Amino acid sequence: MSAFQFWLVWNPAGRNPVVEHASAEKATREAERLASLNPGAQFFVLQAVELRRTSITPVERITLPPRPPEADDDIPF
Repeated sequence: MSAFQFWLVWNPAGRNPVVEHASAEKATREAERLASLNPGAQFFVLQAVELRRTSITPVERITLPPRPPEADDDIPF
């Protein structure tokens, strides 16, 4: 799990997303790549900004900070 905001590409008719993209641009490129390979399918670019976690009680609310530029991933898709 990331300690910073991240982006996912989600297809409602497909499997759950597993790749955390470090930028909206990279997630958008991946969504476009997948859409070109799957005509008619929808690929949403989603940004994770908060998470919820339970220790014991109460539910913890954690706001994810923006990812610093130097933490960018270079996953070649």
